[in-house]
Amino acid sequence: CDGRMGADGEVGVVILPQRREGERVPDTFLAAGLKDHVQRYLGKRCLVNVQPRVRLATFQEVDVSLTLLLRPNANILLVREKARAWVHYFLDPYTGGLDGGGWPFGGTLYAQDFGRLVKDIPEVRHVVDVQLYEIGADRSGSVPGWEEGQGTSTLVLDKSDLFILRGVRVMSEEALS
Repeated sequence: CDGRMGADGEVGVVILPQRREGERVPDTFLAAGLKDHVQRYLGKRCLVNVQPRVRLATFQEVDVSLTLLLRPNANILLVREKARAWVHYFLDPYTGGLDGGGWPFGGTLYAQDFGRLVKDIPEVRHVVDVQLYEIGADRSGSVPGWEEGQGTSTLVLDKSDLFILRGVRVMSEEALS
């Protein structure tokens, strides 16, 4: 819900159904029944001049490329796996975000947000670079964003409700001392 009521009394409500095990995002076919149920439930409980409009959350796919400076003698392969897992968790719409309570609807993703990785993975000394790649519907399933060009340091959710990670690349450099 964006907290605003239209002139006609319409209030938008966006729902994020629970996903089943193994799903990145909830199945829209199965969630359609929940959407209809919530629409009826709210419709019966609203004031007569309020019209709820319920819809399912939409997702913006992103690719992320990280370059990390590692502490001396860090296990590069292990750190890369930890960093990939960290990015998946951080961008998860259900458990991610800055506070671990799920990514905020309509939020903005900043490259600086990935600096938190240093605190969670002790072998990482510094996040050298983060490139974010917005994946359009026409590119779904195609080559990774980092193979198609320069990324950006900020992604704004203006056409979708939540981010969903499509791919992550972790490159590393080892500190000299």
